[in-house]
Amino acid sequence: MSTYNGEKYIKTQLDSILAQDYEEIDLLIRDDGSTDSTREILSAYAKKYSSITWYSGKNIGVQKSFFDLILKANLERDYYAFADQDDKWLPGKISRAVSILKDYSKSMPVLYCSDKVIVDEELQPIKVTVSRVMKKTSFGNALVQDMCTGCTAVMNKKLLDIMRVRIPEFTIMHDWWFYLTATCFGEVYYDKESYILYRQHGSNTSGAMINKNNLFRYRLQQLFKPRGEIYYQASNFLTVFGNNDLSSNNQDIDLPKISIENMKLIKDLLKSRQKFLYRIKLTLTSKLYRQKVLDNIILKFIILIGKL
Repeated sequence: MSTYNGEKYIKTQLDSILAQDYEEIDLLIRDDGSTDSTREILSAYAKKYSSITWYSGKNIGVQKSFFDLILKANLERDYYAFADQDDKWLPGKISRAVSILKDYSKSMPVLYCSDKVIVDEELQPIKVTVSRVMKKTSFGNALVQDMCTGCTAVMNKKLLDIMRVRIPEFTIMHDWWFYLTATCFGEVYYDKESYILYRQHGSNTSGAMINKNNLFRYRLQQLFKPRGEIYYQASNFLTVFGNNDLSSNNQDIDLPKISIENMKLIKDLLKSRQKFLYRIKLTLTSKLYRQKVLDNIILKFIILIGKL
């Protein structure tokens, strides 16, 4: 868990993690430079519960904070989950994820993620009129869309090991990097059931689309905002995983190779920024897509104007 000025909600989240019906849970927390009473709360919980460990750091932002946690994780564990400070986990969240992950080979990198119940500040459900569609997970989807909400993510050790080898200089969001890595080298299991109360409030780093007005405004902003992040993220992914001769954080772990098919797709994506013929090619392929029909149409338009 990464925390930052979370005094208002963090006790609820910590209590919900401690109340999980999966008993073997250790909680590692990095505080990202809080200026409220968050650190005092963490200290009190750590003194009371031996399963909780925390450390403080400079304010580096949520993404870098989570990647720092990845580097400091206890490598003797089989599964790793990510938690936000302001949600509430339902009792079976971890046991459900583990029941899925344990059916996969330990040699395969696997990511579990799920839907979520959107709630207000008082944990009361908010009416959601925008459905979250998950038709198929794939590397082609992950290149252009993040379908993993980080607070629902649970991964096996193999996936964590791969991500620890080299930390990216840039990614749009840390959970998007999880999704990219898992779809490129292993498997993603998306659970349509929810085991988490996802709190929406004014201080959220990111939020969920809950109605058509929110979604329309988001799509409009996506069309007209300065773009290029998807190209940059893809380029960083190629830098991290496309050259196995680069130095790594752990020399004992061999990086998997990007498949020929995935390598071709990511290189075509990067070439499309400068070459119109590649843009045409990408609009015609079914391998690069977003989950919803309208979002996919918008994607094709953005590809054509070279603004990913």
